[in-house]
Amino acid sequence: MNIPVQNCSSCAACANVCARSAISMQLDAEGFYRPVIDAEKCVQCGACERICPWNKPVENPNVADVSPKTVAACAKDESVRLQSSSGGIFTVLAERVLDDGGVVVGVAQTAPTRFGHIVVDNKADLAKLRGSKYVQADVGLVYREVRNLLKAGRKVLFSGTPCQVAGLYAVLGNAVSADLFTVDIVCHGTPSVKVFEKYVREMEMTDNSSLDVINFRDKSVGWSGYALLHRFKSGKFVSVHHGRSKYMRLFLSRICQNVSCDDCHYRKLPRIADITLGDYWGISKYHPEMNDNKGASVVLLNTTPGSMLFESVADKVAQCDSKVEYAIAGNPCIVRSSTPHPKRAEFFANLDKYSLDQLIKMYCPFPSPLKRAYIRVRGLLGRIKRKVTG
Repeated sequence: MNIPVQNCSSCAACANVCARSAISMQLDAEGFYRPVIDAEKCVQCGACERICPWNKPVENPNVADVSPKTVAACAKDESVRLQSSSGGIFTVLAERVLDDGGVVVGVAQTAPTRFGHIVVDNKADLAKLRGSKYVQADVGLVYREVRNLLKAGRKVLFSGTPCQVAGLYAVLGNAVSADLFTVDIVCHGTPSVKVFEKYVREMEMTDNSSLDVINFRDKSVGWSGYALLHRFKSGKFVSVHHGRSKYMRLFLSRICQNVSCDDCHYRKLPRIADITLGDYWGISKYHPEMNDNKGASVVLLNTTPGSMLFESVADKVAQCDSKVEYAIAGNPCIVRSSTPHPKRAEFFANLDKYSLDQLIKMYCPFPSPLKRAYIRVRGLLGRIKRKVTG
């Protein structure tokens, strides 16, 4: 297999399609999952290269709309919404599929510093899939599991990044079923597992305890001011506002994301999944009646099956029609890749040499107190202006 690293999204389609199980996904020096071939098992059949979603573009078999119906929405069940990153729409959709006897596939925290796709067949376990995970996930062989579930006549709701949805469709090929529904997220890029491990290791040394679980989007003080909530095995909790989090500083600067994210083939319209979900950033400007700072989702209904699934949960959702242009204004990653960080290579070359505090000062320093104050005042004036003119 001859796939350049800069073209590998770590989607694991190659590992899932290999009939001889000659490919495994292993972390590379930067902390991203890459295909590793067992030469003794490989028969040079070429299936891995033919299936790669970067070599061969993949489209949604349900024919996605280049101008999808766009909705601002949130779950009516406030407990679901408060436990979710944005509006709780994923949970509502997932519960509907489970009620129909189906299963839900999504990303869970599988270890303190590891995340990966799992299959859930009951509502109690949905909590494992709820919420954003800002670390690259190990897909494993979950596409094979989905294929077997569909063959067995089960409904499946699959959620993941756009490249993971593309990987699933690539592996399924002609075996795609009407029982499959796909959800992709508005993805800002997948951060390095190694960087997250370093972050956790340094925090554990400071707090003298081992991390148990992390919630990247705790909304105890509101959706817009979310925090990272760390629960340690000692029972201690540490909450850090995202604006002061070292890890979020690195993630949002784009310096620690997979290099292929700088040229993503699936951040575009039409989208690859039946439904696209994300935070409705900018909702206070376009739909202020929907903003109570508890979380709101932007929902793109890309295909007919996606629209039908969403309509089936209408009684559990508060919503209003929106426009795709509004969604893109607050989430430009819907249609384009992020600008590459100019010092990404240098950052990773120095990752083992310096602490995160030192690396942040070198490559993406926090704003000065004066600049932070300016940003807060500018935001406040903007909100006042919108209220006066609205």
